[in-house]
Amino acid sequence: METIVEKYSKEEKINFILFKDYIKTMAEEQRFLKNQRKTEKLVGNRKMPAWEASYKHQVNREKLRVLYAAYGVLRGKSYSEIETHYDEENHPLKQYDKAIERVLIEHKFLKAE
Repeated sequence: METIVEKYSKEEKINFILFKDYIKTMAEEQRFLKNQRKTEKLVGNRKMPAWEASYKHQVNREKLRVLYAAYGVLRGKSYSEIETHYDEENHPLKQYDKAIERVLIEHKFLKAE
């Protein structure tokens, strides 16, 4: 079975690897922000106020959801396969179609029209 990376040219493979690394970086930042949101039982030192960490965490959550959906689309999956607890007909990711397309254009997987 051919994987998604094997289908692409050398430049597209590099873009794919960079895209995965970008998602991993954002996910690591989420873990940091989750800890910084705590007002009690904080592990380590406080680097930012809890309210700022909460705001950034919420914004990054939406970005990550779109990034994960774009990654799934690149791998050839449907929305119901990406987030399995929804039907394909009325899937909530459909409202993010334009954002997913914008991410794919930004990371050079689609051509801008």
